[in-house]
Amino acid sequence: MVHPVARVVSLSCFLLFASFAAGQGRRIERFPAGPARDVLDKACTSCHAVTRISGQRMSPDEWRETVERMISYGAQLTAAEKDSVISYVGQNFAGQRDQTPIKLQSSSLGLAEARNFSGVYMPGEWYVSERFGSRGNLPRSIALHGSKSRKSPGLLLTDWSKKMLSRYSIYDDAHAHCGSIGPQAYMAPYAFEFLHTPGRITLLMEEFHEVRRIWLDQEHPQVYDYTPLGGHSTGKWEGDTLVVDTVGFLETGPRGETSTAMYPHSDQRHLIERIRRVLDGRVLEVETIDEDPVAFKEPLRSLTYFIKDDKLGIVYHSCEGAINYSPHDPKKNN
Repeated sequence: MVHPVARVVSLSCFLLFASFAAGQGRRIERFPAGPARDVLDKACTSCHAVTRISGQRMSPDEWRETVERMISYGAQLTAAEKDSVISYVGQNFAGQRDQTPIKLQSSSLGLAEARNFSGVYMPGEWYVSERFGSRGNLPRSIALHGSKSRKSPGLLLTDWSKKMLSRYSIYDDAHAHCGSIGPQAYMAPYAFEFLHTPGRITLLMEEFHEVRRIWLDQEHPQVYDYTPLGGHSTGKWEGDTLVVDTVGFLETGPRGETSTAMYPHSDQRHLIERIRRVLDGRVLEVETIDEDPVAFKEPLRSLTYFIKDDKLGIVYHSCEGAINYSPHDPKKNN
């Protein structure tokens, strides 16, 4: 059995220590020539591949929001360097995000089989980048954006969210403290598994071995616990699509680098997921609509693809002995 990402370092630790690792070896890709190229290279490629940045196309406002958010996460830039980087990426990588939904055909499976998600999956981009298999017919995911305006989430923050975000630093990252990043932990670079039992579908996630239950025979109760995963999830079938409705979220600041976990959420968060098997049935499509009137000016949408592979497996993932990074946090110690 091939085990997923033989111990991918947690994203928080990667961000904290990648500046050392980035100095080892020789980089091949380079940004286009320009006055801020070296600054961008120094500040950003310790955590992101050159192609991850150069492949983006965003408006000047979206680039400004992105750079400012990276600074809040710990990117080291002076005020002058920040302005030069924003100008540089705005000129070299300007454009509109490709947020056009790919109209995929449903799988040719019969209805009963199409509704059977049993098996182990992995986010498609991670599956390909970690060389578990080829991309094949796997479509590219559509990044999180406003469901009405298609703006990037950072441009849709309310004043409450901006205040919450201003308090955050990378040292608060959930991965650094063995904390849940929320119901979409399946988007992390680990495997996860669907289990079907009468009345419910259960997701077993390798990361921190979190368990999420989707109830098929219940409505939301009047009283439920509030948790990072959501206090209660219900599911119903619309043809071959499982529609999952989740409520009961703890109010929280940013918790990590996975989807909407990058942004604050209030206890009014309401998450809808539409899950279906597409193409040959080996590809799983998850469309999310994330509503939170306290945190965002409009609902957020994303479209993500996952690969089912019988060679994948859930391996032991411990988060014992979390390190206390707070003494190193400049936001907490100035």
